[in-house]
Amino acid sequence: MIKALVLPLCRGYLRFLRTDKERVGGVERCVRALLLLLPYGALLVLLRIRLALWGPLTVDGTTDDGIRLRCRLPDLIQMYVYLFGAWEPDVAAFLRHRLRPGDTFVDVGANIGCMTALAGRLVGPRGTVMAIEPCPAVIAALQETVASNDLTNVRLVAGAVSDRDHEVALFAGPSHNVGLTTTVARRGLRQQGRVRAAPLGSLVTPEELASARLVKVDVEGAEDRVLAGVVAHLETLAADAELVVELSPTWWSDSRLRPIDVLRPYLDRGFHVYLLRPFLERFFYVHLPPNEYALWRYLSPRDIGAAQRLRDLAVLERRVARLDIVLSRVDADAL
Repeated sequence: MIKALVLPLCRGYLRFLRTDKERVGGVERCVRALLLLLPYGALLVLLRIRLALWGPLTVDGTTDDGIRLRCRLPDLIQMYVYLFGAWEPDVAAFLRHRLRPGDTFVDVGANIGCMTALAGRLVGPRGTVMAIEPCPAVIAALQETVASNDLTNVRLVAGAVSDRDHEVALFAGPSHNVGLTTTVARRGLRQQGRVRAAPLGSLVTPEELASARLVKVDVEGAEDRVLAGVVAHLETLAADAELVVELSPTWWSDSRLRPIDVLRPYLDRGFHVYLLRPFLERFFYVHLPPNEYALWRYLSPRDIGAAQRLRDLAVLERRVARLDIVLSRVDADAL
């Protein structure tokens, strides 16, 4: 019943509410958001009940870029892919803007492979993608994504990126949000096992690191360790190499660390900080970081703003919940 009737109807309704406009006004955005709350909430309740009784519901999903994924609902990422055809639209847009055929892309925290597969398409058969993921269950889904999209330019690396070579505990995210899986202990997450962790330069070859055009880091609170480990290899990176990083300071193991402390070695070596800021910020807030996981964000996935230079570094002195940034040697107002 849910799979045959409820899911297709709900997806059709939400796709009807979605717009491909590149600029959406605040009033229109609010109206569309209000119209999606009730049907999405009802669907989520049904899927949570189904999850508790019989496990996740598996369906086929396709992104706007034509990436095929097996979606196990109600996992957050896979729900958004199935219903809206998109995941993290601002990050995806930045990849489309920066990656070219023949480039190298490193995906640290690849999850089920949304960005891995997109990058694989963008860099083409002459390019290379390294997808790094520590969770065995997620790696199986990642392999499935790579295979179903016929990506022969992707190399999977099982492990976690850190500041040194050691073994770390792996904490599994809940069934409704597997993307929260992390190597940082956090309330509500259960330990799933232990995995190898090592600096990025130990998990990819020197040639792969030297040719990397983009390095994406999304590791749910372990990015302080990841970035600390990359510092030793900064001279190896190409001059045009950029890092796209989701910072989650409140989840870092060291409660004293601030974003500025983690990013200072990069600033001292000529990198600049850019914020991935969607245009929707103009209508609702100015000083808060964007939330790509907000449901209403996916009703206008093409309303994308350029990555904006962060001139006032005072924001990096606060342990904010989340910042999506780009580290680049390009000295400009926007990327």
